[in-house]
Amino acid sequence: MRRLLAKLEGAGSLDGVADRLRRVAGATFGKGRLGSALHGTPWFGHPLHPALVQFPVGAWMSTAVLDLLPGTERPAAALLTVGTAAAVPALATGLADYTTLSREQRRVALVHVGANTAAFGLFVASIAARARGDHSRGRTLSFAGLGLAGLGAYLGGHLAFSQAAGVGPDVRQALREEQREEAPEPALP
Repeated sequence: MRRLLAKLEGAGSLDGVADRLRRVAGATFGKGRLGSALHGTPWFGHPLHPALVQFPVGAWMSTAVLDLLPGTERPAAALLTVGTAAAVPALATGLADYTTLSREQRRVALVHVGANTAAFGLFVASIAARARGDHSRGRTLSFAGLGLAGLGAYLGGHLAFSQAAGVGPDVRQALREEQREEAPEPALP
């Protein structure tokens, strides 16, 4: 998996789309008071996005549990709907954060955004299917959405923990120094 992520980080072919998304996100979510509020740093001292994604992901996972139990169609649909609605502010905060990322981080984030956008679409389609009474299709769409959301969450974790996305410059500098200290000494001939 590390090799795949390293290839993703180095995938210059994604830069055109990633740069366009950065411009659009910056023009809509990343400027002024709105961008600052969505980023979360004025009040919380760190990005708000990681905290906001917990609710929709938890709701979607809980929906999956309910979908495995008989007679839980209505509560599963309600939980799915609330979780999907809660994904909208998480998306907005994520786009605000996207404007602050380095080129390598944006490459990973672009796939993160794609996976989560596709998952969101599947959850919306699941809500529609359930509203029509097609709970079997709704469950299938929801499970597929959960799989894509899991991929998106994995990439979000990589952004935060491996690429230090969203951390302050002091933390990034400390991480670089720590990595240099841990680097093996070159062997002498």
